[in-house]
Amino acid sequence: MKLSADDLWRLNHMLLAIADIEECVKKRHLDPLIQYALEKLITNIGEMARSVSPTLKQQYADIPWPNIVAMRNMLVHEYHKIDKETVWDVAEHKIPALKDWIIGIIEAHEKTN
Repeated sequence: MKLSADDLWRLNHMLLAIADIEECVKKRHLDPLIQYALEKLITNIGEMARSVSPTLKQQYADIPWPNIVAMRNMLVHEYHKIDKETVWDVAEHKIPALKDWIIGIIEAHEKTN
């Protein structure tokens, strides 16, 4: 699959945020700065997911794009309701699957170029 330059940029930035999330998860202490970093990084991933092209979203409909964006919206607009355990669950259990999907998309793109 050929990706637009914008989609490729967004996917690569999602991978950068995921790498930072992985570092936060390794630290796994209840430091408020780690919690804040996770929230910000997950928000950034949601922002990138919100902006990927409809074509990419259709071709990879198995990726829960709406859920990723919904998490971003909750972190941005309903920050006072943030459940720390939910953020950690996303970081530890959802982000690894997202990473695998993104790597797969980029690898498929590189094979077509």
